[in-house]
Amino acid sequence: MISADKLNKSYGKNKVLNNLDLEVSTGSVLGFIGPNGAGKSTAMKIICGIFPPDSGEVTVSGINMLKNPVQAKEVLGYLPENAPLYSGMSVAAFLKFCGRMRGLSGKKLRLAYNRVVEICRLDEVLRMDVEALSKGFRRRVCLAQALIHSPENLVLDEPTDGLDPDQKREIRSLIEDLKETTAIIVSTHILEEIGAVCDHVLAIRRGRAVFNGSAAEFRGLSPDEGAVVLTTEANADLSVFKFFKDAASFSITKKDGVTSIKLRPAPGKEKTLAASAMNFAAAQKINILECDILHADLSDVFALLGNNEGEETC
Repeated sequence: MISADKLNKSYGKNKVLNNLDLEVSTGSVLGFIGPNGAGKSTAMKIICGIFPPDSGEVTVSGINMLKNPVQAKEVLGYLPENAPLYSGMSVAAFLKFCGRMRGLSGKKLRLAYNRVVEICRLDEVLRMDVEALSKGFRRRVCLAQALIHSPENLVLDEPTDGLDPDQKREIRSLIEDLKETTAIIVSTHILEEIGAVCDHVLAIRRGRAVFNGSAAEFRGLSPDEGAVVLTTEANADLSVFKFFKDAASFSITKKDGVTSIKLRPAPGKEKTLAASAMNFAAAQKINILECDILHADLSDVFALLGNNEGEETC
């Protein structure tokens, strides 16, 4: 488990974090999002013990990061956004060096090295100098160093940045596997990652939390999440849907010779709305040409949380 309680941090007169709380348990992935300058990087560096907060506490697997930083870091893996790699080192030498820095040696080091090479798919670049790697392979090597000591907790800053679609799928699958025994924070500006790997979402602006809840609740902030659109013939009478109790509301549009109705689910009807709407239409002898289930645009959801003019959304 990673827990942060009432973190505060200022640079001069600029308050970067303002009473920020954060918590993620083993078996869960927390998506940490916010616009540029919101305080995400500062929060992660404090959580990882790179520098202290002005006030507040961080515990990692029950270990206080400020009071016992060495022990806390032993159970934490960190993938920085721009992780430095030592020039002149091969990938193999770099990973073994990182393993030794984590206290591994002998058989334990060999097993750990082989494990991260396999799960991060690094076999083909082991003899290459780290400086010669593509951006995608650099990210994979940096992820491997974060995993080499089998930490109970992971903080990943932009883990899929620079990866191609296949590599992204591999990393997402790896995160899904790791979360069974690991508490994971994923900080990202790619909102697609929230839907792909995260169970919970913490969104911040100006150092304050503006949303803290499940990924489903985050998507649910959009009025389009779970809505159903039925397309019918132009002359269809859809006013009968005012008697359809599974929809909280509906709107009708006519365009290009067809009529469409957008139905927003009543509480508890999100998963069954499409089927019940189709059955209702059939009972009313309405000919349905097409049925679409809408999903939230996560960028729009984030904007709904109070995007201020001049800020760049994450």
